[in-house]
Amino acid sequence: MTLNLGSLCMAILWNSIFIGIVFWIGKKKIYTTRKGIHLTLMFYLLGVVRMIFPIDFRPSIGIQVWKGVFPTVNYALSIQNYNLWGRQFTIADALVAIWLIIAGVFMLRYFVKYQEMRRIFQKYSTEANEQYQSVLSRITQEKKIKKKIAVYQNPGITIPCAEGVFRWNIYLPDYDYSEEELYYALLHECTHFTNGDLYIKWLTQLCRCLCWWNPLVYKMQDTLEKNLEIRCDLTVTENLSQKEQLSYLGTIVKTLKNAQKKRGSGVLYGVHLADKNGEELKERFEIICKNQDKKTGRNQKRKYMVYFFLMIVLSYTVVIQPAYDPPEDEIITEEGMEELTPDNTYVQKEGDKYYMIYKNDKDEISKEDAEEMKMSGFEVKENEEK
Repeated sequence: MTLNLGSLCMAILWNSIFIGIVFWIGKKKIYTTRKGIHLTLMFYLLGVVRMIFPIDFRPSIGIQVWKGVFPTVNYALSIQNYNLWGRQFTIADALVAIWLIIAGVFMLRYFVKYQEMRRIFQKYSTEANEQYQSVLSRITQEKKIKKKIAVYQNPGITIPCAEGVFRWNIYLPDYDYSEEELYYALLHECTHFTNGDLYIKWLTQLCRCLCWWNPLVYKMQDTLEKNLEIRCDLTVTENLSQKEQLSYLGTIVKTLKNAQKKRGSGVLYGVHLADKNGEELKERFEIICKNQDKKTGRNQKRKYMVYFFLMIVLSYTVVIQPAYDPPEDEIITEEGMEELTPDNTYVQKEGDKYYMIYKNDKDEISKEDAEEMKMSGFEVKENEEK
């Protein structure tokens, strides 16, 4: 397992490939089906994981590139040395150092903002009343959620919000919910937890910090938000009757009507119920209706896990490597030594034995070595033929 310039380049390449596939899926409107949503999230996570762990595993399949821009650029960046203040370095060393410093600044900034957001939420939030606690307890029992979830009311927010990775917290606006509306609002946020959406969000932020130079990663943020919301809707409604689905959709509409236009309530730190415009809300409703009778069974989930594992293995075992012809002064290292070429050397086969013939020298070699020399262009002669 190694980490070098080549492994970083391969991580960037695979990250771009997987994100490109996500954009292609979105363009083809495949994401409007349950299968498409899962494929979109799978390829996005593949790109995130590949970027967060930019390493090479051994053994791997090396694809050598002898000609073109790649070997030239690799030599200029990672082989040619420069000297500064008595220390040797390559351009690649400098670029990686700059990359990591800026990524570290972005990570620190995100962590500070996240902690500030948590402090503000905790300062202005109060523990929800018994009605909220009772409805939440009912949901955790129905969905068999063992981890503790805390629910709070916050007059400063306009939409329900799920927050937390190690501790799960739900913040609700200070509205007068009916019991049915409260049930669906809390069920939606609990489903974000059970779907692992908050973990995906954290991985996304980590990927954004690492790939601060890649505009595709920033553009993927909106696509990810939308797909997480659609998957959450499909998960919530897959076991509901048509009447219950209409009640759930009605709760979403009412929540958005009650919300004001400001959107500074944890967009980057949690997963929320709102959409950017009416078109996206309409699209969510259409997807729910289209997938009303479809569920994601265990076999299908296992299938996606297998696909994910195979794609990850493929991305780590196929490595593009620059190749160079060795300098002639390194081939002939001592006086009187000459390079063995097809012009001055051949292989002679006598029965089951193989010999390498160079001028008047005759050395026995293995069959494997003879085959390798043949593939390299050396002639193989039978018996005593000269």
